Parts: sequence; C-alpha cells; structure tokens
Amino acid sequence: MTTARTVCTALLGLWLTACSDLSSPAATANLKPASVTWSETFDTLDSARWIKSSWGGFWQQPGLTGAFDPALASVKGGHLLLTLNVQTCAAGLCARAAEVQSAQTFGFGRYTYRFRAASTSTSPTKSGKVLSGNISGAFSYVDDSATEIDLEIEGNRPRTLNTTVWNTVNSKDFSVLPTGVTFGQNFQTLTYEWRPDRITYFLNGSKVWETTKNVPQQPAHIMLNLWPTNSAGWGGLATTGTAYMLVDSVQYEAF
Repeated sequence: MTTARTVCTALLGLWLTACSDLSSPAATANLKPASVTWSETFDTLDSARWIKSSWGGFWQQPGLTGAFDPALASVKGGHLLLTLNVQTCAAGLCARAAEVQSAQTFGFGRYTYRFRAASTSTSPTKSGKVLSGNISGAFSYVDDSATEIDLEIEGNRPRTLNTTVWNTVNSKDFSVLPTGVTFGQNFQTLTYEWRPDRITYFLNGSKVWETTKNVPQQPAHIMLNLWPTNSAGWGGLATTGTAYMLVDSVQYEAF
C-alpha cells in the first residue's frame, strides 16, 4: 500500500471483516503461528491450507463495484491462477476479483513469493499484455492490519514495486521502488525477511529496501490477491476485460 491507497485506510478494518466464508484474517485461539518451514507449489489448492475469499471488495466506489469470487481462484498447470474480470454494468463497472489466504498464521521469518503480476495471459510461458486498473498483491495480514507486510504491483506502473509495513492502520512505513523488471511480463522472486526489529525486502535476491519503523509483532496470514482500481493515482484507470496473476510458489522459513 502506498500513500495513494491510504485514502481508504480508515475503512481497512471493514474491508477485511468478511475476508472468507469462515472468518476475517484475525488471531484466535485456533490459529497458531508456524514454527517450521512451510512451502506451497500449487499442485492443488488445498482447502485445508487455503481459504478463498468471497466478500464484497474494498474497492467499492461510484462507478466501480463488485466482489471477490471464489470461482476465480484456481490452480492451472502447477500455478495458482487469480482472475480479475471487469465489465460494464448498470452501476458503471462491475468487477469480480480473486483472493486467497492461508488458513494458518506465520510469524518472524523469511517469506518468498514467486509470481507474475497481472496480464492478459494465463500461460506461464507466454507473456500477455499488461493492463491499467489493477493491483497484484502478496502479503502478510491479520486483525485490521495489526500486522500487514505488503508487496504490491500496480497495473499502470508495472515496473514499480510498492512495499509497505503496517502496525495497525495508524502506523506504517513504505517505499515506492522503480525496478528494471516488468512484473506482468515475467515471473519474479520477491522476498521479505521479518524480524522483531526490522523488515528487509529483496527482489530476485538483491536487497531493495529495509525499515525499522512500525515493525509488527503479531503472527499473520499469507495472502495473495488481484483486485481492480479506477484511479489515475493508484493502480490506474480501470480496463474492461480479464487479467490474470500467476503464482508459482510461496515459501516460509522460520527464524
């Protein structure tokens, strides 16, 4: 999340109140932090590991409505396929988006995501067109941003990496990082190392940012999503049609 997205920050607790059919990503007695290495290569989308979101999306605004649709989160050829569909409707634009969250929570450690941000291609070996009007996200989240650690790619700025750390909705630090890669054209490996006193971000093994401010302490869910925007500033103006985010793997290594 960058400054542009903070316009809606006051509503963040409401956005994720119904993040899944079961519950919001919150810490409860049934959700214990992991203490060993955990990995996912998406041969299947195991319902014991992942919860598909099915709630009204946080992007609601005049002219852009919609919801997360569980049918748009699937596995294809060893990749998680998250689909975003935006169409004209009576309300202006109606969107169906995709999001999954880990059933388990995870604490301090190294989080590694290999994914290709949104494009028009469903093939992992064939590049598609990058479209304006979406956000591809890989992040840790729990309990109204008591912990939130973000990796986000904007459709209108596909060569920029947005990194943000939240410790409640009132405390954050962030960086907007131009890069030499186009995230919607090729798979990239993005990593953050979360320690009690700092969070360090890496792109393809190279350190790109580190913060010691507002470092969260509460174990959180791993989340992956693709959702619409219609803003000249954040994500870009909406494009009608369909876009796809492909996730090759996710790995957590406890410190």
